[in-house]
Amino acid sequence: MASALGDGVLRGSGSPVKAAPRVREDRGMKGVQRRRRTRWLADLKAEALAWWVARSSERRLRSVMRGRLRGVVLWQIFRTIRQRAQPDTRVDAVVEFRITGRRDGGIDRYQLALIDGRGRRPRRDARKPTLTLELEPVAFLRLVGGTASAERLLIAGKLKLRGDLILALALPRALRVPRRRPRTPPRH
Repeated sequence: MASALGDGVLRGSGSPVKAAPRVREDRGMKGVQRRRRTRWLADLKAEALAWWVARSSERRLRSVMRGRLRGVVLWQIFRTIRQRAQPDTRVDAVVEFRITGRRDGGIDRYQLALIDGRGRRPRRDARKPTLTLELEPVAFLRLVGGTASAERLLIAGKLKLRGDLILALALPRALRVPRRRPRTPPRH
């Protein structure tokens, strides 16, 4: 026999069924109580990457990006970027990332299509990229980890841009790159 639990889920039938949202009355006004936003996996992965990049030395990051895990790390980063991206709905662009420093001297190329307010994998017949970013591997990790800004990397010569520079300025916000958090003072 199914019983209604306080959390809004009916149990006993084998599969959970969500109940209708609870309605509350405040000062004579009726409204639907909003549930707290759950943190989705992409946000947690981005925070974990930012934490790892901030606490790792340049030597360690370079070692990982020259090792066997490079492909897996890059694949996971771009998958997370596609999931978190929230560009303006009017943006219709293809952004290409070129990450140098492979063991064999080659360049890894990843494309991201920003279409209809979402980040997507471009089709095979994708057009020419609107913006191309070429980075060293450690600079790329620092950029997507939120510990270095694009402007700082550009001035240092670790980032090369080709294409729409206005799109480049809006890119960190559109891709929801984690921001560097202020350090908290140590407790005594």
